[in-house]
Amino acid sequence: MSQLGRFSPLPSELRRRRDLSERENEIGTEWRDDCPVGVGQKVLAVLQETTNAARRVLVRADRHRRIGAADGSFDIDASDVLTGDGDDNDRLDVVAAVLYAVTALAEEDEEPVEVEVEVGWNQEWVPPTYDPDALVETVNDILLGYRVDWAWDAGRFQQRGNHVLHAEVVKPASTFLDLSPKFARASAGFEAALTRLSENRPAVAITDAATAVQEFFRALGIEGQSISDQLNGAATAGIISQADRKLLKPFIDWVNADRSARGNAHQFRDDEVTKADAWLAIHVAAALMVRLANEEPRSIELMREERARETALRAVAEEAERLRRQHEAESQVASQVWAPPSRYDDEVPF
Repeated sequence: MSQLGRFSPLPSELRRRRDLSERENEIGTEWRDDCPVGVGQKVLAVLQETTNAARRVLVRADRHRRIGAADGSFDIDASDVLTGDGDDNDRLDVVAAVLYAVTALAEEDEEPVEVEVEVGWNQEWVPPTYDPDALVETVNDILLGYRVDWAWDAGRFQQRGNHVLHAEVVKPASTFLDLSPKFARASAGFEAALTRLSENRPAVAITDAATAVQEFFRALGIEGQSISDQLNGAATAGIISQADRKLLKPFIDWVNADRSARGNAHQFRDDEVTKADAWLAIHVAAALMVRLANEEPRSIELMREERARETALRAVAEEAERLRRQHEAESQVASQVWAPPSRYDDEVPF
């Protein structure tokens, strides 16, 4: 049984989540391919809470980096990288190496650990203790909360894109919702579901996922008291075909049933709902919205890439226009400085 417990977010973390939510409301969900300092510092703190041999883990992680890193070497110790030295790519390597080290040591390490005794400042030797399950679960939550596109799964640290459901459902759904302002409320609900799951609040995540689907329908002009009503309305309005309705009905019934049975709107607590329940709700909601988008997942990614290119081109054009105006203004000032003298001089009275 894990002894890690729960840590309530402090004001600085609440502000970070608020800022992330506001940013995602404006530009959608952006998945990181590296690891920011905040994640590294939290991973180190969680490591120290889940083992009495943290130093041993970090040394083992550095050994792993010598073999597993791209260049086979490193200049900065793992603990220093986690707390801010090195760059964000180094930090992602260290987080992975720490997880590999903990899982290995938990199985094979029996060497006693020297610890301080509070009374008398004495030292004693005790068996090493590791809680890899608590470490992995908490680190995965932290990574999701910072939208890092990597996670530990099935004994490996791998990119979320390697998971079919993430690559084909979750990521395209968050991307598609971001592409149009009319889906802003649906996008906010979907992002909230991911955030609540990263906070280990699966019951709230289920409710947010269902809310995202309802807001998606409303953005399409389909009202209703339930998602099932909205699905029927979408078929009546011709937004989807009757064949689509029959295909989607089981998914809708599942979302409604899971929300009714497990969502926090019905007074269920987070400890009565598993993360697997919440992930399933998010995957079903995402699959539904991607299906209604009538776009292939790869096409959605291409749409986002095209928009990013257009944004970059606009930025270049705006910068060129700014420089042109600046040059024009400087030329005008210079022409005034070197203009021929007026027929009036400073001593001519007026």
